[in-house]
Formats: sequence, structure tokens, C-alpha cells
Amino acid sequence: MNWREYREQLRKNIDGLSSNQKLKFAIDICEKLFPDYQTFQQEHKWGNLNTLADGLTLCKQNADGLRTNVNIVEKQIAKIVKNTPDTEDFGQVSGSLALNSAAAISAALSFILDNKTERISDIGSLSYDSAYFKACENYPKLSESEIENHKDLQNEIEWQLEKIKYVA
Repeated sequence: MNWREYREQLRKNIDGLSSNQKLKFAIDICEKLFPDYQTFQQEHKWGNLNTLADGLTLCKQNADGLRTNVNIVEKQIAKIVKNTPDTEDFGQVSGSLALNSAAAISAALSFILDNKTERISDIGSLSYDSAYFKACENYPKLSESEIENHKDLQNEIEWQLEKIKYVA
């Protein structure tokens, strides 16, 4: 399955989920991406892992039915944005992976506020992009189309589509 087909299938599958199911899917991805931020922070001694962890906790609390004050969610998003690496400052793959991790948690928190389904699709794309970056780094001699069809990216697609079935 290529990028375009993946995005279409992802959107179609997400559209069939309730808001709570969408949030649970987003949390699964955020948890998957979280170690990338941790690795980045250890390598570069930059960022605040606890800020992301607190954002993920807010997401989980909301998924469990506890409604969080809008101001608290907005403040947490702002804290995460301050701790999101800029790829111009951290050009390595680890910077991009950490950015994706932070962006996914921010998007999940934003979803709590506005319930926009495209945020969930974007979170899926961030996870796909992270798998793509890792594949490019691990297999530097492969072409772009070979990377797109590589088992690592296909496994990412399958993982996401299975997770959607699981939360549904």
C-alpha cells in the first residue's frame, strides 16, 4: 500500500470511529512515538520529557471519561510547543522523530478541544513519517519508492489499521 492509498484507508477507517475511539487510537500512536522524544532528549540534552508525559496523561484521563478544563489543555499544548525541537536546530533524524512525537501529543490534546477528525489522521501520518525517517536512515541505499514499499513502512500501515480495528 502506498502513501496515498494508506491515507485514504486511514481516513475511511477513522471516520467510522466515535470520538472516544479516535482519542484512544491517537493515544496508542502517541505512546508508540514517545520513546523517540526520550532518545532525542538523552542525545541532545534538550527538551522536557515530563511535559510530553503530562500531555499524554491528560489525553488518557479524557479517554477514561474525565473532562479536563479547557485552560489546562491549552496550557499543556503551549508547554509542549515550547519543548518541540525545530529541525533547523536539530537536523538529525532524531530531531524529526522528537518533533513528530511532540506534534502527535499536541494534536491529540487539540482533538480533545475541537474534536476535528483530521487531527487523528495527522497523528497517523506523523507515525508513518517517523517510520519513513527510520527506514531512510536504516536503508540509505534504497530509493524513495523502495522505502515506501519496504516492510518497515508496510508494517507501520498494518499496525495502524489493526489498532483502529482494536479500538473500534
